[in-house]
Formats: sequence, structure tokens, C-alpha cells
Amino acid sequence: MSLVAIVGAGEIGTAAARALAFRSRVDVVRLIDGQESVAAGKALDLMQAGPVRGSDTRVEAAADLSAASGAAAIVLADPAGSAEWTGESGLGALRQLLKLGCLERAILICAGAEHRVLMQQGLDQLRLPRRRVIGSAPEALAATARALVAIETRAASNQVTLVVLGNPPARMVIPWAHASVAGHSIESMLTASQLHQLERRLHGLWPPGLNALGTAAALFCEAAATGSRHLFSAFASLDRDNGTKAPVCAWPVSIGASGLERTTSPTLTGRDRVVMDEVLE
Repeated sequence: MSLVAIVGAGEIGTAAARALAFRSRVDVVRLIDGQESVAAGKALDLMQAGPVRGSDTRVEAAADLSAASGAAAIVLADPAGSAEWTGESGLGALRQLLKLGCLERAILICAGAEHRVLMQQGLDQLRLPRRRVIGSAPEALAATARALVAIETRAASNQVTLVVLGNPPARMVIPWAHASVAGHSIESMLTASQLHQLERRLHGLWPPGLNALGTAAALFCEAAATGSRHLFSAFASLDRDNGTKAPVCAWPVSIGASGLERTTSPTLTGRDRVVMDEVLE
């Protein structure tokens, strides 16, 4: 049985639960929040909508973090009626999940746009396993970029392939040389000026919307639970060539049951290398 636990029944957590329930690729979604009645109401609503969508995914509610035990993936989202987990409260939630043993086998997916800092704290202070801690927000931004490219090229967004690197929005890199539309190079379809304008627009579109953040987290959960060959843009801390650990930033990765299964390093322009060198300082 594939189980996904979502910590927080706020807007991001609910969006992740909705996407998982409607896509019906995991068996159980468990929505965990201290306000159990709120989580229960949202779980019931999704369960009632399941037959309409042809989904048989079971959506449950719980109040205690111990309910995350046994999950293939745990999403750190946002508490009901509050913003995403950050600072001491976020670190406290991670510490409790670790103490309960919930993170021994599960992949931790940090769904918030501000979770890069929290991930770094969890890795440095709690010694969380680096290959099993992943942030999904960059994928939401990459999806927005694909939609904008699709509009410019008059294509479908699912025909666009691109990834986001760095620390959005200020230090963000899109390696256009590796991007394509229906197998054709984007650089052969759009001018340098058009690509520059797309990048400028994306800088203003961070953070992504709450529904986009939740949906991106759901895609990561499915990859962790069922496997995927898809390349995602994700916050992660990777091994450097000299053996040290890179700070948490966005990289193109593939995700599976073991967490980060494969990473790629696209060829960058001189300008992009300068940005990434600043990110990795």
C-alpha cells in the first residue's frame, strides 16, 4: 500500500492532497493537522469528490505527527489557517518527525517556496539524510516557465522541456541551450531578446501560487511512491566534485523510492556560470 502523509491542512497541503486524490496514483493520502476537524472536513470533501473523478484513493485525517509513520513520502506543507512551516516552528516539526522515526524510510518533500532555508537548517542541525530531503517549489516555477514558452511558441505546455537552477528569484538560471519544444531547440524558435523577456517575467512570478506549490509536491510524492523517469527541478543539497556538500539550491533531478536517484549538470553559459558560482559560495 502506498501512503503519502501531508503535514499541514493549509492551502498548500490541501492542494497537494487534492492533486494526489484526483490523480489516483497512490492508495492513501493522510492529511495531518493540529486542527483535526479542519483536516477531517477537507479529507471528507475529497473523498466525496473521488467517485465523481473516478478515483479510489482514500483520504484520511489525523492530528498527531505519528500518523506519518510508514509513509513513502511526507510532505511538509502549511498548517490550517497559517503560512507554510518556517523558522523554529518548522524546525520543531522536522525534529518531532525525526524523533518519532517517521523519516527513517520516508522521503521528505518540502513544498513551500521559502523551504530552502528550512531544508538547509534540517540538514545542518538535524543531520537529515541529504538524498531524502527534497524541495518541490522550483518545479512549480519551471511549470510556469513551460507555460510561458508554450504561449510564445504556440505549442502545448507538455511539449516544452526545461529546468530551473539556482535560488529563485534573484539567482535563477534556465539553461536555454538544453530546453526544447517538441524536440526542437528553443533557441532556434525564440530570439535571445524573447528569452530574456521570459526570464524577466519569471523573476516576478516567484513565489508560485499555493495551488501550484501543492500540485508540484504531489508529483514528487508520486515519483517517490511509484517511481518516475521524469526530470524535476528541485531544491536539493548535492555532493560537489571535491567531496563537500553544496548548499541547498535548485537542480534538475530524478526521484524514486530512495530519494534523489540521479542529477544532471547542464552546460551553462558564462553568465549562468557566474550566477551559479554565487549560489554555491
